This record gives sequence, structure tokens and C-alpha cells, in this order.
Amino acid sequence: MKQFLTKTILYLLVTVLLSGTLIYLFISQKPEFFLGNAVDYFQCQYQYGQINKKTGFTNIIIGDSRGNASINPRQLGEKWINLSIPGSDLFEGYITLKRYLQYNKVDTLVMVYGMSYISEYSRWFNLRTIPFQFINYSELKELEQLERKYNYLFHNRAAGHATLRYDQFIRKLKYLHAPFSYRETFWDGLHSFCFSQSEAGIAKQKVITQLSKYRGYTNFGVADSNITNNINANLRFEPGLINQHYLDQIMQLAAEHDIAVYLIDPPMNRASFNSYNKSVYESTIDQFLEELQKKYPRLCVLQTDVWLPNTMFGDPLHVNNKGTTWISAEVRDRLSR
Repeated sequence: MKQFLTKTILYLLVTVLLSGTLIYLFISQKPEFFLGNAVDYFQCQYQYGQINKKTGFTNIIIGDSRGNASINPRQLGEKWINLSIPGSDLFEGYITLKRYLQYNKVDTLVMVYGMSYISEYSRWFNLRTIPFQFINYSELKELEQLERKYNYLFHNRAAGHATLRYDQFIRKLKYLHAPFSYRETFWDGLHSFCFSQSEAGIAKQKVITQLSKYRGYTNFGVADSNITNNINANLRFEPGLINQHYLDQIMQLAAEHDIAVYLIDPPMNRASFNSYNKSVYESTIDQFLEELQKKYPRLCVLQTDVWLPNTMFGDPLHVNNKGTTWISAEVRDRLSR
């Protein structure tokens, strides 16, 4: 019996070691297939590369995917680049500005963020920023200290205060690409690796061509129209405490480097505006934006259209190319005043 148990335990240990090593090797060699969606990976990695090098562009746009889709920097001028990262918020925005300033001078900063991300209701932080390792280890540690200060997990308040340190540890395992943190998605990744490499290669080339040609601008929704209502009118807008901290950091950097700062709340489609108009959500967002301008004299909330026709949206959140052309022209005109 003792010999049987010993062999069983040894067998299990060898199995765990070999499977863990196998998963780790696949992740390290072909991360685009095993860390998440391949197109997301290609897009984010391209933007990360632009942020961490000298580009010569002195006017920058940062934001989430609506930042990527809303403004074509080529319409604003030769000195503009769009450094928005899909699924990001003011935390990644601060990291973006801090790193970009290490290589470049910045005159103008335009921030384009959906309000839900500023409220810290986004799943993408844990699906992109963490596994794609946009932040370095010290930046992750700084975030953990803030989470302990405010006693909640960034973008996951439902996780509970009592388990905060445990949840941070589990997240850190994903950040470090611990093999068994990806065991649930490994077989899907292996299937894609075996049978979809050519499609992934084509997608990568398409993503890089678009982002390179248009300096970080891309459309996510390609439909000719969208009539989906994306607004919960009864929701009270409440900015996340951690995002507020990193907005303070952004404004501090802007003051130190004499950067003009603009914030844009991207337009919604008409279907959403019908719910948004005169709602609790609208009034609480308006109050937040007014308070921001009082707190930060350097910050200008750029007044653009609150809504655009449904025909300018390719999906519920993102404008199509017609919407991009409209918003970019509007931003260019507002900035020139």
C-alpha cells in the first residue's frame, strides 16, 4: 500500500511538472495564442511599442478603444499620434504618458475615455493589461499598495475586501504567466496554434498595417449603423478612487512638462442618448466633469457632440469610419479655437 501511494504521488508530481513546463513553453514562444485573443494581443503590443520609443510626435491621444476609434490623428495634423490602448483606463493612461515622456516631448494631450472605464467597470484590465504585461513589476506593486490603501481590487470590487491579498496573488500569477493560471484556456489556444496560424498571421499584418498607416487609429465596429441602447439611465456615475489617483498623476506630469490637457467623453449613438438624456447618469457625469475643471485649471473638458446618428456607429460603443471622420474634424476645430 505504501509503495502504491508513493508511486501515485510521484506520478502526479511528474505529470504536473511536465504539463506545467509544456504550457509555459507554449506561452513563452507563442503568447498570442495562449494569453487571450490573438488580434487583441497584436493590437496592444503594437501600441505598447509606439509608447516606448522616440516617435517625434509632440501631440498625443490616449484612451480606451473608443479613443482608438474616435480620432484619426492624420486629420489633426502631422505632429499627432493616437496611443490609445483598447480596454484601458486612467491607470494605463498615466503609464503611457510617463513612458512616452522618457523619449519624446509632449505639447498636447487629448484623453478619450468611456465613463464606465473611469468607474472601473472593465474586464479588460485582467484580460489584456495583466497577461500582456503592459506594466512592469514595480508598477504592479504600486497598484497593489493603492488597492490596500482603498481596500478593494482594481476593476473587481465584487471580489470582496477579505480576500484582497489572495486575489492580488492570483492576479500576480497570471501576470507572471504561471502555467496553471492558463490551464482553462490552454486547449483552445493549442487548437488555434495548430490550425489557425495562417489566419493569425493575416490578422496580424492587417492590424499592423492599419495602426501604422493611421498612427494608432482603428475602427472596431464596421457596420453601417447600430441602434443598440448601451445606457443604464438609472445608474449613478461614480469615478473609481484608483483612477482618480492616476488622473492626479497625469495632471502632475502635465504641469511638470507644461502640457495642455483635454478630456473628451466620446459621443454615443442616438438610441443610447434617448435613455441618457435628462437621466441620473447624465447629471452625475456632468457634475463629475464640472468638478474636474475646477480641480484642474490646466484641464479642459472639450465639448463635442454628446450623440451622433446611429448611422455613424459600427457597434454599440464604437463609431464607424463615418463617425471617426466627423469626430476628428470636430476635435480639430475645437482645438484650433
